[in-house]
Amino acid sequence: MKKAVALMIVMAVVLAVTACTPATESKAPADNSGNAAEQPAASNEQAAPSEKLVHSNADDFDYIEGPGTVFDINTYYKNVGIDCDVTLLSTGGTVRVPDHMTSPMPQAKEAYTVGFSVYYTVDEYGAILLESMKDAAVASGINLLVHDANYDQNAQNQAVEQWILAGVDGVIVAPCDFTGVKGTLDELQDAGIPYVTFNPPLAGATYAVQSCDFIEQGRIAGEMLRDAIIAEGKDMNGVVVYQNLPFVHPNAATRWDGFNSVFKEFPDVEIIELTGISPEEHYVAFEGAMSAYPDMLGAWALYDSAAVGMMNAKKAANRNDIILSAIDPDQQILKGIYEGDIVGTVCFSPIGQAYWTMSQLVNLMHGVDIPAMVYLPNRKVTTENVAEAFEYYHPGKTLQGYLDGKY
Repeated sequence: MKKAVALMIVMAVVLAVTACTPATESKAPADNSGNAAEQPAASNEQAAPSEKLVHSNADDFDYIEGPGTVFDINTYYKNVGIDCDVTLLSTGGTVRVPDHMTSPMPQAKEAYTVGFSVYYTVDEYGAILLESMKDAAVASGINLLVHDANYDQNAQNQAVEQWILAGVDGVIVAPCDFTGVKGTLDELQDAGIPYVTFNPPLAGATYAVQSCDFIEQGRIAGEMLRDAIIAEGKDMNGVVVYQNLPFVHPNAATRWDGFNSVFKEFPDVEIIELTGISPEEHYVAFEGAMSAYPDMLGAWALYDSAAVGMMNAKKAANRNDIILSAIDPDQQILKGIYEGDIVGTVCFSPIGQAYWTMSQLVNLMHGVDIPAMVYLPNRKVTTENVAEAFEYYHPGKTLQGYLDGKY
């Protein structure tokens, strides 16, 4: 009797366990050997293999570092004496690209609204950058909101905050203060809004940076100035003046590193730094330098506002003996090369930078793991190729037309 009761209890337990077993497990198919086959997870059974999203303009990529890598931007700037604490969020590698894409601009999959805050548009480079970004937005089907920060980081912060509140789909930031922009970048990241920075910040995080080899720019400008001084038969003994911005700018620091690498081999050359923002400020500063250093060997303009101010001051003082090299492709700078006021400049395209920055953001909004660093090419421009360079960097215009006052 006890055995019968025990048997009944065991059967009851077995039935209870069977009743609690999920139906999917009880219906597992058998393989040819008669054993239950291992059943794949339902998601693997139902989902098709995901396709890797490819950048719309990837055919133009020349990889410096391949996909899956993150450019060590902090060490890069540390090597030129700049404190940098930046996290690059994209892992699509580091690439070189041409100014002009061989493939069409990406087309927005939705009615995207994007905010673009530009640092400054008083100089020609900033003005061309802004207009080119508008054109790039039209080419991609983007509704673009624009803000000129006029080198006021607080104003830029407020503009981006308003865009975040409005729920924009993406943001492009060309920083004013490269460490002070951190709070704005943090807010964009916290809001989950895709964003890229035009020039590299020195603090915070960004998905991607649009850049050039700025060390190379400074080196080429330094070599042009050095070679011109030597060609004039001058001894490399005296003062060279250069004009910079009055705050830390990553592009300025890297250009200086390249320039200094050329002149540090001449211990008897003293390099004097002056600062300013507008062409007028650089004019006044260089006017004073010409008086203070009457035997100046030469001068270097680190960016376009400096070049315009220094060139005009030199011309007003009739100091044709001062050799000047520059960086940037402004029309006035190229005219100065043609007329002999500037020995040469290093150019890169604001149009190309605008289009590539917009391409990066649109691809990011589409879910592509974009390159974190994109480098556009530099070009050395002298009297030999200045007319060609003018048409390249200012499409639809000619150097002769500019000289004739047509635009």
